[in-house]
Amino acid sequence: MSDYKDYMILLSPSENINMQVKKFKQASVRLIGEFESMHSKAHISLKNLHRQKAHWVEPLFEQLEKEQSLIEPMTLQINGFATFLPTDFTTIYAAIKSTPEMEDWFKRIRKSLNEKKAVPHITIARQIPNALAKKLWPKFKDRQWNDEFEIDRLTILQRETFGADKYWKPFKEIRFRGTADYNYLMQVKKTRESKVIKDIDEQQISLF
Repeated sequence: MSDYKDYMILLSPSENINMQVKKFKQASVRLIGEFESMHSKAHISLKNLHRQKAHWVEPLFEQLEKEQSLIEPMTLQINGFATFLPTDFTTIYAAIKSTPEMEDWFKRIRKSLNEKKAVPHITIARQIPNALAKKLWPKFKDRQWNDEFEIDRLTILQRETFGADKYWKPFKEIRFRGTADYNYLMQVKKTRESKVIKDIDEQQISLF
């Protein structure tokens, strides 16, 4: 057995959201045929780690847990459907409504993962050929879907990099145990400290 592992870090919506996404995927298969992501469970991807030495990367998840556990649970809202700008392929997804609270929450999660800003979304059909997308997208374009769900944990999946079994399996869950009030106060404190440092710097006299 190889020591190399792949890891996927994600957020899992509630079961009712997962079932609805499954229905959308099944309906899409009936219309355009099979596609790569047709069997994947509903999720919001955060980070993928490929070909990692398990004995090296897994201890890092302990530090990640310390950081992520301070984050509070968040209620996210689904607001219809959207697509990423097509290239040779198109991805159709359920859109997550953007709010200041949501943007700040994802920003804090991405910071501890060392990830750049991305659009949170739940994929329905990933990277399907544009010819098929032209047939499928009109079914979603004006369709209303407004729902909400709470995220109270971060999920890490694992699979063998070179093994025959390519299915993702649960590896670790990190519960969000923080509170919004505490995180808000800490952010205010950091902002004030940064302002004080900036004011002091601006009062310095440069001799060079």
